[in-house]
Amino acid sequence: MWDVAIVGGGPAGSSCAAFCATAGLRTVVLERDKFPREKVCGDCLNPDCWPILQRLKVEEQTHKAAHVALEFVEFIDRSGRSLRVALPPGAEIALKRSIFDSILLQRARELGAEIHEQTTLGAISRANDSWQLTTTAGKQFSARVLVGADGRNSTVARLLGLFPRAPKERVALQAHVPLPANFGNRVVLQWLPHGYSGQAPVNERELNVCLVAEAKSIATLRDWASRQFGLAPSQRWRTITPLTRAALPPAQENLLLIGDAARVVEPFTGEGIYYAMSSGELAATSISRGESARYASAHRRLYAGRLWINTLARAAVVSPGFAAIAFRCAQFQPALLHWLTRKVASGR
Repeated sequence: MWDVAIVGGGPAGSSCAAFCATAGLRTVVLERDKFPREKVCGDCLNPDCWPILQRLKVEEQTHKAAHVALEFVEFIDRSGRSLRVALPPGAEIALKRSIFDSILLQRARELGAEIHEQTTLGAISRANDSWQLTTTAGKQFSARVLVGADGRNSTVARLLGLFPRAPKERVALQAHVPLPANFGNRVVLQWLPHGYSGQAPVNERELNVCLVAEAKSIATLRDWASRQFGLAPSQRWRTITPLTRAALPPAQENLLLIGDAARVVEPFTGEGIYYAMSSGELAATSISRGESARYASAHRRLYAGRLWINTLARAAVVSPGFAAIAFRCAQFQPALLHWLTRKVASGR
């Protein structure tokens, strides 16, 4: 019998596992993939992540990993006009998820969590006040508390009948491509006729390219990227959908949802990893204190005062008219764009 079973070994699950193990809880993580692996992500860490990494004692290791310190954000509208906003020194770095996620999962293992990779959850049931988890290979685990940390398409939520009905949504593609010469230490957020693109260098050789569009337009956007960056027809793209969906209740009796499994933020803001790790730490604290019911209120406070930025960002990327107005306003009032960028890319 485990104290805590965590499904998903990404930043949310690994952080939660590390903090649970530190608190002396018998912790097991079920992860369907084999690390290292990449994820559809902008690969950016904002400064709010660093205090959590310090508490996990992996700050130095993260800094030593191959990464790029980002210096400014460049916004490009559909007509090709651009605006640049400087980032606070050291505020944001770009780091491949294959590296970052492996650091976190290995730290959870070092602290005493038992990690089962290439393990896919197949069924969930309740018996004698515990959760019974059965993998697709037939292996069984029992735990007092279950944590769903398995992303926006959470298997935990689906198996328990909690997953919301998914509307027609946008599709995201992501790939690491050769870094163009003189790209610079910048993040590019670019509106295009059929969607938008985010670009950031992750090391001296590779550029992270993300594409977001409706399903009917994603092939056109992919063709644009192939021309823009000189990509071969065989270029592989990772994909994910939906990008946003209704939030789920983060806590029920001995069941906690963390990271994207609970609430998905607009990827345009680049705050997903912070929310993942922070919610993982909050969940671990609640479990270790025997107050898992209090996690819901802590989770609400985590997002309080920040969701308006997420709403504004979503409007900018899904509504061409709103984006055009916002861009014109920013040209005449650049201080507003600087302020909004600082809200996202500087510590709270």
